Amino acid sequence: MPISQTDALFQLIKSLTKGEKRNFRSYAKRNQTNDSLKFIDLFDTIDKQSECMDDFYYTKLKLKNKTQYSNLKRHLYSQIVASLRLIHKAKRANIQVREYIDFAYILYGKGLYLQALKILGKARRDAVKHHLNYMHLTIVEFEKMIENRHITRSGGQRAIELAKEAGAINKTISNTIYLSNLRLEYHGKYIKNGHVQNEEDRQIIKGEFLSKLKGIDELELGVMEKCYYYLSYVWYSYIQLDFQACLDYSIKWVELFTDNPEMIRRDVDLFMRGYHYIIISAFHLKDVNQLNKYLESLEHFRKSEYGKLNDNSKIISFLYVHTGRLNKVIMNGDFANGLKVIPKTLRRIKRYGDKVDDHRILVFYFKIAWIYFGAKKIDKAMFYLNKIVNKDLVNLREDLQLYARLLVLMCHYDSGEMDSVSISLKKFKSYFKSSQNLSPSQSLAIDLFKKLAQTPLYDHSEMMKTYFKDLEVLKEDSFQQVSLSYLDVSSWLKAKIERKSLGEVVKNSQE
Repeated sequence: MPISQTDALFQLIKSLTKGEKRNFRSYAKRNQTNDSLKFIDLFDTIDKQSECMDDFYYTKLKLKNKTQYSNLKRHLYSQIVASLRLIHKAKRANIQVREYIDFAYILYGKGLYLQALKILGKARRDAVKHHLNYMHLTIVEFEKMIENRHITRSGGQRAIELAKEAGAINKTISNTIYLSNLRLEYHGKYIKNGHVQNEEDRQIIKGEFLSKLKGIDELELGVMEKCYYYLSYVWYSYIQLDFQACLDYSIKWVELFTDNPEMIRRDVDLFMRGYHYIIISAFHLKDVNQLNKYLESLEHFRKSEYGKLNDNSKIISFLYVHTGRLNKVIMNGDFANGLKVIPKTLRRIKRYGDKVDDHRILVFYFKIAWIYFGAKKIDKAMFYLNKIVNKDLVNLREDLQLYARLLVLMCHYDSGEMDSVSISLKKFKSYFKSSQNLSPSQSLAIDLFKKLAQTPLYDHSEMMKTYFKDLEVLKEDSFQQVSLSYLDVSSWLKAKIERKSLGEVVKNSQE
């Protein structure tokens, strides 16, 4: 086992559940004498500590030299992973199928090729059931070799059947790889360039994408092929700002999994990710019914399956469910009741903070700040906005930093602190000026606050009416859809003009 660093071993041990620790001790003590269980002593010593301490472990175990200590760590790491493999074999079909294949190789090596074929039959059934196409091909190729080299009493017809089966699997795998690569390509395009900026870009990407799918018929695809086909369309539609198509293909993605429950067991994270894109698309479309329907379904799934999820899946379920909950509050404008949602999200952030990247956490902070702002809890909103504005992160999303700064200006204005608006404008001036991709709505908002800071209070209402009309015009531009969804300056201005709460305006817009 190549990993010998103590911190990796420490992290592995700390990630184990009580049941996994109990299973490891039972596994490790099989056929062992007391003299050879030094690695269990190391396990128990690390398990009792709250932080990684190499020198302490070495001294505690009274080892002869550093080489013995390094070997002990390697051995312990290997034994823990081996014990985990036994537990997860029943949960992961690919582990079980791989073990069947390993057994078949061993049996074949001993000349027991009929027994090898029998166990390959079990492997084949599980591989087909769980759509493990790569393993299925490995099994068929192994069977072909045995049929070719030995008399198996199956007759020549079996070899012909295997050849046809191998050809069909190979075609399926080729399609899967092609569509998987296409999904990855468009995911990469979004990371690099974001959404399309104009109609010319939209048409170029449309022509490019459709040409790459030429000749592929959705109705002829297998389950895994359809999965990547839908994922490719989701990313393409997301880049194109076509959130209705993104919603439709995300629903197809989730329904594909629910129609094939073995797919959920195979990749529960991908299943939940499908729900995430349904909820995100519904949020951008302001489709309350779809967001509520699929968020409720995801929450029900998470609650019923939580005990079966591994740590990584629990973190992913937290990200998707809690993002959905906050988006629901923001979209409905129910900010007062939304305050009840925030503490649960903050507790999860605290629990998983060291395993979630800072960018995701800061997105949570922005949504939390917006809810506090809508609920007129300005101090609370400023507390979380400062976590974003004052965070020194390389490559932190520029749009998030811009929205956070604009919301800071809105907070100062709602507090009646025009001096703070002016001070913040000066503080943010260089950032606004250096921003590479200011959207028209962001530029309008910056310009609005500059003029508000220089205009007597009694003229603010008329000025707000002018900027409100300009923002309403931008709502008709599909290329401004995302920007207006993240920071609803238009609704804030309308609330000021009509002397209503932000929540009232947002709720009325849903009617």
